[in-house]
Amino acid sequence: MLRYARVFGFLAAPYLLLLALLAMPAISWAQNANDGFDPNANSTVYALAEQSDGKTLVVGTFTTIAGQTRNHLARLNVDGSLDASFAATDVDNTVNAIVVQADGRIVIGGIFAQVGTYVRHRIARLNANGSVDTAFDPNANYDVNALAVQPDGKLVVGGQFISLSPNGGSAVMRNSIARLNADGSVDAAFNPNANSIVRSIALQPDGKLVLGGDFTALSPNGGGAIASNRIARLNSDGNVDTAFNPNPNGPVSALALQPDGKLVLGGTFTSLSPNGSGAVTRNRIARLNADGTLDAAFNPNANSAVLALALQPDGNLILGGQFTSLSPNGGAIVRNRVARLTATGSVDTTFDPSANNTVFALALQSDGKLVLGGFFGTLSPNGSVPITRNRIARLNADGSVDTTSNPNANASVDALAMQPDGKLLLGGDFTTLSPNGGSAVTRNHIARLNADGSVDMAFNPNANANSTVYALAVQPDGKLVVAGDFTSLSPNGGGAITRNRIARLNADGSLDMAYDPNADESVFGLTLQPDGKMMIGGAFHSLSPNGSGAIIRNHIARLNADGSLDTTFNPNANDYVATLALQPDGKLLVGGGFTSLSPNGSGANTRNHIARLNADGSLDTTFNPNANDTVNALALQPDGKLVLAGSFTTLSPNGGGAITRNRIARLNTEGSLDMAFDPDTNNGYVVALALQPDGKLMLGGYFASLSPNGGSAVTRNSIARVNADGSLDMAFDPNTSAYIDVLMMQPDGKLLVGGDMISLSPNGGGAVTRHNIARLSTPQAALQSISIVGYTTGGSTITWSRAGAGAELALPPQLLFSLTGSTYASVGTMQRISNGWRYSGFTPPLNQNFYLRTRGQASSSSNSGDLIESTLQVYLSGNDGIFANGFD
Repeated sequence: MLRYARVFGFLAAPYLLLLALLAMPAISWAQNANDGFDPNANSTVYALAEQSDGKTLVVGTFTTIAGQTRNHLARLNVDGSLDASFAATDVDNTVNAIVVQADGRIVIGGIFAQVGTYVRHRIARLNANGSVDTAFDPNANYDVNALAVQPDGKLVVGGQFISLSPNGGSAVMRNSIARLNADGSVDAAFNPNANSIVRSIALQPDGKLVLGGDFTALSPNGGGAIASNRIARLNSDGNVDTAFNPNPNGPVSALALQPDGKLVLGGTFTSLSPNGSGAVTRNRIARLNADGTLDAAFNPNANSAVLALALQPDGNLILGGQFTSLSPNGGAIVRNRVARLTATGSVDTTFDPSANNTVFALALQSDGKLVLGGFFGTLSPNGSVPITRNRIARLNADGSVDTTSNPNANASVDALAMQPDGKLLLGGDFTTLSPNGGSAVTRNHIARLNADGSVDMAFNPNANANSTVYALAVQPDGKLVVAGDFTSLSPNGGGAITRNRIARLNADGSLDMAYDPNADESVFGLTLQPDGKMMIGGAFHSLSPNGSGAIIRNHIARLNADGSLDTTFNPNANDYVATLALQPDGKLLVGGGFTSLSPNGSGANTRNHIARLNADGSLDTTFNPNANDTVNALALQPDGKLVLAGSFTTLSPNGGGAITRNRIARLNTEGSLDMAFDPDTNNGYVVALALQPDGKLMLGGYFASLSPNGGSAVTRNSIARVNADGSLDMAFDPNTSAYIDVLMMQPDGKLLVGGDMISLSPNGGGAVTRHNIARLSTPQAALQSISIVGYTTGGSTITWSRAGAGAELALPPQLLFSLTGSTYASVGTMQRISNGWRYSGFTPPLNQNFYLRTRGQASSSSNSGDLIESTLQVYLSGNDGIFANGFD
């Protein structure tokens, strides 16, 4: 149903991240309704590397990937397609390792002898476009297994070689480990001299290096042999740190360094004897304290090899390998080849991707998703039917496979909201969903989908028949406010409970019995304030909270956090309010069908279809854009400008002459028209807006073309994207079969579209059936990172960098703090900076783990209220200077 139809029709990391943001090209979409990630390699993937722009580098034994020939090396866009800008450089044999330098150049290691047309023995460097760096030729004489780039640009190389002959020169003896200068020459001052294979390398912030492998001794710089069984820590000059001797009894294949200096190691060992002590059982995975002693509290106990480790920003740990179970501190828990551990080493019971064969590689994306590489052919998350994914796959944060989403609603979808855990809430006219062609699941007007698009069977609020859910808003405590024209809900099959047009649900879908605002007619829009109060707009004339007598509130009201009416706020519009947007200064923007407001009983003040209210509900008399018809959607930009959309064709700001603006316009902060912005929707109406961090704007509704800035008409059926200057994004054309009612950018950059369509034909391609809801892929990443700087000087600065695809924030985000990672307290509101947000003056605790969380609300039409969160585990000592996560 058309909405409102009834009424109206490491150290350098932050610096590198900033460079990545500033250098990022404009986003160009090759959108696809088949939005799953499935590159489909024909042979093993041994290593993965995430670039700062979100693209994924893949190496191994494969010769085809994403349907095209790529010998042992490829770069993928975020949607899993091949990056056409990356040269198809053939590598003649297996690539085992890959790393990206700060300047964007790429180093590969393996058993190859030729890269493209150039002889390159076992190590090579590529330019950012995939071409061979002809000036770099270290020339190892045997296998290279591990690579690590130091902050100074030097490259540490591990493997099975015994010499290197850079650029055709004489052989320089280096047994299994070497350090190269930026030009590929051997660092003559560094010669640890391992007696067997080096498989993994970890760089510490203090300049020390940890090596893992098969070796049992090192003889640094020509000195005598020092026993170091399978793991060693080197000083920056290559000498062995003799105070560190964990002494595992088998090979170490993977290393992960925690912020607190603890080190996780994985491999095939079954015990460790730190510093000559008795053997302590640790099967294939262990955690060491910073001094090399065993962390006695951590014992995941894998039943077979652990070959890959990836530490999440929140402190959880992903492991991959050959194991099929873990037995932390007791009984076995089935986990086939991939698992997630909490910071204590217990198994995360909610995460079970279940690969059918070996996982060799893990790569975390900045949006929280995880790319796996290996020899597997299927995954069966949480015991589900196997999903084919040949040697490479991407998992959602909950461990489900990133597959094509097709919820298949039987009637319109009018509202969307994303939870921080990746689950999707939808509201509308629908009564069933049949995801991916499966059996119909009854869900009356409201449903929750898992990250893979399946219906969350535990959540069923069940609004009454012949009703619609128009708006959803997720609260920070996990509760959900629902609005529409329903009069009752029957959660999870229980009896009907009266709730007139607005209700609040607990996280499990049950009704919050203490919350009952009780509106007498439809509620169309919701906007949550930072203090927990809720603005509501609609066609109502009164509310009777919690069974009290009716209190007049014409079309707009503010509720306290408990659902009672804020009696100090009464703008009193003379017709319906369709959309709401809250400014950072507490002022409220409203749009709809009204032509006047009479705040707090005052005389009527003419305001045609759009107005701005002060925080107390009084009218902001300086703001009067004066639209000639309905305003259905508002999107507030970070610079304070306001985009409005609806059915209007002119605006007459502050009593001036009428200026043509067909159905979409942008206002300056004081309400005057931004004359440089004129997308010019030629017919119909616009009811949905979604703003990206790069300034681009999605618009949806019922239109057939746009003529930006007076140009020729360009066909766009019901959905389009315009650049920040109002010009049309020519690369974006989803082309829907009917009207669009709601748009929402997911945190990962995918676009959700709801309405009354039955298909999409992106970019002129064939029609793809999607009933009333669709998700479109993007080849560009949603980039984000939290960093903390300068805390030794009496106050730290915390920055949340955001760029690329994804949703812009409607309001400045909140910074939260926790010592445990479970209960968070507010620190304060972050301030806008270029490419993100910043909080200054935070005093962190030293020498202990703590957690920072950023939380913001996405900017979109007021029928969507989703939260975006990012979490970082931090450990700071008095000598630290910068700590960051994200992009790398």
